[in-house]
Amino acid sequence: MRRALGQHCQKNISSYAPALAPVVFFLLAHVLVLLVLILMKTGAMAPDQAICKTMVTWAVYGLLPFLLCSYGAFYLVARPAARVLEDRFPHWSASERTLVGGAVYGVALILALVLLLRPESGLNTLLLCLIGAAAGMGNWFFYRKFASNDE
Repeated sequence: MRRALGQHCQKNISSYAPALAPVVFFLLAHVLVLLVLILMKTGAMAPDQAICKTMVTWAVYGLLPFLLCSYGAFYLVARPAARVLEDRFPHWSASERTLVGGAVYGVALILALVLLLRPESGLNTLLLCLIGAAAGMGNWFFYRKFASNDE
């Protein structure tokens, strides 16, 4: 069963790779919400603080927009960019093309998140940039590591 599931995931890697980072960040947001709830119950944090509202909002409503941005950036930007990189720079190593492809994916994801969420402060913009870059690079490395020749 485990081997069959592994073969299925490897065969359909382009369907699952863009969902990896959003699901991981979604689970992380839930863990942080549990921590925030514990801090609120103990009185160490006030329920009306902005961080509480932000964490709960992301944990409840954040998965779908992040998932859609990730799939859009993957199929509309990252995969075509990978083809262009392979055609234009055949002398580059596979790791160099993977690094640049992941960076392109991350930038596309950052732009989609910033345009969708319109952060009001520099700190929120920086946080979105970090999340987008980590998600783009992570998803792209995961995709490249397990994709045989999916293009």
